[in-house]
Amino acid sequence: MKPKLLFISESSPFPPRDGKRQRSLALVLGALTAYEVDYLILGNSIEYEQTATQEIPGLSFLFLAQCRQSSLIKKLGLGFFPNQKNRKNLKDFLKEKSYSKVLCRYALAARDLPDGLKYIIDVDDDYQELMKTKIANKASWWKKFRYIQIYLANRFFYFQILRKASRLIWVKNQKNSFSGSLLPNLPFQVLLRWEKPISTPNKKDILFVGKLSYEPNANGIRWFLEEVWPSIYQTGSGIVLTLVSSVAPDPALAQLIQSSPGVNLLIGVEDLLPIYNSHTCCIVPVFSGGGSNIKLAEALVLGRKVVSTTFGARGFEPWVGAGLIYLAKDVVGWERAILSILESPWKQAEFESVRNHFSIEMWNQSLIKILDES
Repeated sequence: MKPKLLFISESSPFPPRDGKRQRSLALVLGALTAYEVDYLILGNSIEYEQTATQEIPGLSFLFLAQCRQSSLIKKLGLGFFPNQKNRKNLKDFLKEKSYSKVLCRYALAARDLPDGLKYIIDVDDDYQELMKTKIANKASWWKKFRYIQIYLANRFFYFQILRKASRLIWVKNQKNSFSGSLLPNLPFQVLLRWEKPISTPNKKDILFVGKLSYEPNANGIRWFLEEVWPSIYQTGSGIVLTLVSSVAPDPALAQLIQSSPGVNLLIGVEDLLPIYNSHTCCIVPVFSGGGSNIKLAEALVLGRKVVSTTFGARGFEPWVGAGLIYLAKDVVGWERAILSILESPWKQAEFESVRNHFSIEMWNQSLIKILDES
C-alpha cells in the first residue's frame, strides 16, 4: 500500500484553465505516482463542489469549514495572522487521520496548521515579491501607502510560516534568505492533454494567452494596446492580435480592447491548440507579479517564438540565448521583435530542444524526491 499524503489548498484544481489550477493538478497527479492523496479544501464550499464529478484513482477530496477573521484583522489586512479557531479545527481533523506527508499549496494554506506538525509548502508566488511589485505599480500614493502597510503587517507572520516548514518548494531561484527545492512551472495543460506534434503556423498573427483579471496581465495588455499595437496595426499587413483569457477583463480594459482595431478577445477557450496553430508570435508584456509564466513555456512547447519583457521571461533565460524568446525593453524594441518573428520562416527543428527539456516524467520524479526527502 502506498503512503498517504495530505494536500491542503484553498481552491480546487478543477477546472484547470489557469496556471495556478494547472500546477495544483500537476502536483496532485505527480504525488499520486508514489502516494495516495487526500485533497483538503479549506473554507470554500463552492470550490469543493467543483470536485464532485472528478474520479481519479487514489485521490479523495475533503472539505473543512473555516472561521472568518475578526473585522479588525480584516481592516488591517492581516491575511497571514493565524486564526486560533481554525487551528483547533485542523488539529481535531488531523487527530483522526494519519499522513506520511503534508503538502500545502501556497503559504496561506499552512497558516493555521497546529504547532509541531511537519509540512512542506509549494510557495509559488513569493508574497514579498508580489507585494513589492504591486506597490511599485500603484499610481496613487494612498494605494501605495495602503499596500506598504499591508505588506509590513503581514511580513512577520509570512516569514514565520516559511520558517516552520520542513521544506519549501520554489518555482524559480530566489534572492531571499529562504532556501528550498526548485520545481519550476511547466506548460502542464500541454504536457498532460496534447500529444500531437507541433505544426507550422497557418497565419501571421499575434497571440496573448493569460488571465485578464490578474492585474499584471491586465496592466501589460493595456500598455501594449496603447503603446505598441497601433504602429504594428498601421503597417497595413492585416496582422491580427488575439487575446485569450479564462475570464472577462474589467469594463475599462474590455472597452479598450473593443475599440482597438484588429484585436479579438476570446473567453474560456477549452482547446487552445487550434488557436496556437493559427498564430506565429506570442507576447508576454508583463512587468510585475509573482511566480513564473507557464504560458511562456506553453508557447515554446507548441513551437511559437515569444516577445517578452525581461521580467516576464525570468526563469527562461536559456531560450533567450537560443533565439526563441526576444526581450524587448521599449516600444521600438517590441515592434521590431514582433515584426522580425512574423517575417522570418518558421523552423520546427528550432523547438526540438524545448520539447526534450520540458518533461512531465522528470518533473514528477523531482517532486517525489522532494517529498521523500522532506
